[in-house]
Parts: sequence; structure tokens; C-alpha cells
Amino acid sequence: MNISMVGIDYNTANIEDREHFSLTFEKQLEIAKVIKERYHSSGCIIVSTCNRTEIWFSELGTSELECFSQLVIGENAKETMDSFCVCRQGDEAVNYLMELGCGIHSQIFGEDQILTQLKQAMQQAREYQYIDSVLECLFRIAITAAKKVKTNIQIAKSNTSLPHAIVEQLEKEQGDLTGKSCLVIGNGEMGRLMAQNLLEKKCEVWMTLRQYKKSKAIIPEGSGVVLYDDRYEHIAAMDYIFSATKSHHFTINKNTFENKRRKGKNYYLIDMAIPRDIEPSVEELDDVRVFNMDYFSQEAKGRENVLEETRELLSEYVDEFKQWYQFRNLASTVDGISDIVSEITDAKLTKVYKSIDISKEQQEQLQSNVQMATKKAVSKIIFGLRNVLQVDQCEEVLKALEQSAMYCVK
Repeated sequence: MNISMVGIDYNTANIEDREHFSLTFEKQLEIAKVIKERYHSSGCIIVSTCNRTEIWFSELGTSELECFSQLVIGENAKETMDSFCVCRQGDEAVNYLMELGCGIHSQIFGEDQILTQLKQAMQQAREYQYIDSVLECLFRIAITAAKKVKTNIQIAKSNTSLPHAIVEQLEKEQGDLTGKSCLVIGNGEMGRLMAQNLLEKKCEVWMTLRQYKKSKAIIPEGSGVVLYDDRYEHIAAMDYIFSATKSHHFTINKNTFENKRRKGKNYYLIDMAIPRDIEPSVEELDDVRVFNMDYFSQEAKGRENVLEETRELLSEYVDEFKQWYQFRNLASTVDGISDIVSEITDAKLTKVYKSIDISKEQQEQLQSNVQMATKKAVSKIIFGLRNVLQVDQCEEVLKALEQSAMYCVK
């Protein structure tokens, strides 16, 4: 299979290094265009999240590492390739994607956000037309498989989101969070999840909101609102500050924070973003602790039984994709046979159509429906050969059916 991927994730790069690989929406479109036009890949999908940056290829005519180096890393950072980048091809890539969707390669074991992120990556590639049928099918099957796993296997013992893991860890280290004053910077999905988890722990929560988003924002019930531009004016009273934005500049910088904080008060700042939202030097201040998402990682140790059960279920979907991949080149032949059978059926029913007391428009609609149903039925039967014959045997049968169909229309 000419399917491959290259990328970095939290296993190969720390947060300081990962943030250099974070791709904006505009950068992703630029990279996809070059991959299609310069490197002549049949299709690509780009997955860029807080914990990973990956490019998926179909029919790539050059080195995956070369693409990643030229388009993501840059000429001046090639020495990082061996330590950061992971390449997977063929079966290894397919198996990895199936597992990735289930969250078993995530920093928070079994988390659900990766499934949404894969859907969004596929939809973006589809919308901007840099996906092909192979990657479309692969990602669609992987997403379906992940949903099946989530329904049938309890991968994690509790909520698997990053915000839940953060709250859980803070409770272990800091004790009961009831009544703690918390500011959540960012009104995206992750920010809202963070606010909801804090509210469930009976914290006093405020969320930042940009002025231009006021009419569209979704604020969790029970949370207060602070305008983003006024965030520093509220910092002094906060115990915990969480930042989860997609901004490429700091939401909290050292100098301003130092001037606005209350001397002698302990502050806990949790940075949930890549690139980082909180200026790293903030941690140099007295009575201030800064955590990034790597601090809240949850390893997969001790989950061997779950992994075995998950991989066994996923193997069915891996086989489904491989079978589709093997037969995809026969699709045009199947379509041709279906079209011929549809034409024959239409011709056989000409007198029947004329004998029915309906309008011309209704007759045309009926003919169209019969033709479509015939095509689908024939295709379904022919593709069913995959379950009883080997690929080479199917090719012989299809060749014979095609010749027979052509003979029938002569």
C-alpha cells in the first residue's frame, strides 16, 4: 500500500520543541498545495494538534522526511529530523491510525478529543480538495472503528479529557478545590470543557471573552465573564489561571503579571496550549507555579488487556480497509458492468413504462429510480465477490462478466 505518514508527537518532542511545529490553518493549506503540486502526491491530510503534527500521504513520489523537512521544519533545522520525526508506511501506518483514533496513542490515555480532531482534519482536506479516495476511505474507516471501540470497550476508567485529567491531578496535589477562584482564558472547546470541570468541583469560575465574540459565545452556566482585554485586572484575586487559546502570542506575560499579582499570594498557572500561551519566564516569579500539558500525561502502563482487546476489534476494520484498497482498481470495471445491466433493464421495461398511466415527468423519474437501483444491486453483488474469491480470481471473473455484458449490448 502506498500510504505513509510522517510527524512528531509528545513521545519524540517536548513541549518547547513541539510548539515550533504547530501549524496555523493558513500554513496547513499552503503545505497541502505544495505536496499536491510539487511532490505530486495523490492526496494528503494534515493533523495538527497540541500533542502532534502529522502529514498523511497517498501515492507520494518522494521521501516523507524530505517533505516534512522542507515544508514544516525548514532548512536550518534538518539536524532535528532523526530525533523528532517518525515515519510509517503501509500496514504500520494503517494500524497506527486505527489506534490513534481510539486515543491509545494520546497523552491522556483513551481521550476523546483526538477523534474530533481526525474528523476535522479529514473535513478540511475534503473541503479544500487535497484529499483523495484512499485517504478518505482510510480516515472514514478509522473514525468508524474508533466509535465502535468507544462503544464496546472501556478504554479508560473515567472521563478522558485533558481538562478532567488536569482537575484530577490538581486535586491530588492541592486538595479540595471547592471555592477556589479560577480564570479560564479562551472560549474555545477546550476552554469550555475546563470551565465545566471546574464548576463541577464547585470552583468560582470566570471565562475570558473577546468583545467581538460576545453575541456568539457559549458560556457554561454558572461561569462569570471577563473581557479578554481586561484579564489582567482580575488576576490578583485568582488562585488558578488556565489558558487554552490558539493564539500565537502570549496571553500572560511576565512583566504585566508581576505588576498585577498580589505579593505573597500563591498562584497556579496551567498552560493548555501549543504554542504556549504563558510566557515561560513567568515561572521565575516567587510564589508562582506554571504547568504545561506534559505535566498531566497519563501513560498506558498496566492497560495491556485493554490494548489487546482494542487491537483485536480494530483488526476487523484494518482488514476491511485492506480489502477495499485491493479492490479499488476494479471499481471502474464494476461501474461499467452496472451501467450496461442498467441499460438492458431499462430497455426491457420500455413497454412497461408506457403501459403505466403516469405523466412524462413521472415516467422519467421512475426510469431514473429503476436504473439507479439496478446499478446499486449489481455493484453490491459483484463487490460481494471479495468475500469468496481472491483478488486475482475476482479480476478473472470481472473480465469475463465485462465481456459478457458487452456481448449482450451488441
